[in-house]
Amino acid sequence: MEKDPVLACLLNLILVGSGHIYLGQVGKGMVILAVGVLLALFTHFILYLPFVAWAMYSAYTTAGTLNEL
Repeated sequence: MEKDPVLACLLNLILVGSGHIYLGQVGKGMVILAVGVLLALFTHFILYLPFVAWAMYSAYTTAGTLNEL
């Protein structure tokens, strides 16, 4: 079943890591969520926003890769 790359990307805006969970990569999504929470708490969101941008990009490209299989 094909996954929507845009949806996977946007889910990370709502909750970081949820895009990967949507793609079936639950472990990776949970690690991303945990790292995101730690970055938000300990860097006062300074490193959190670039991390969310990376997670969005990663989910988008991962969805494309999974759809090609």
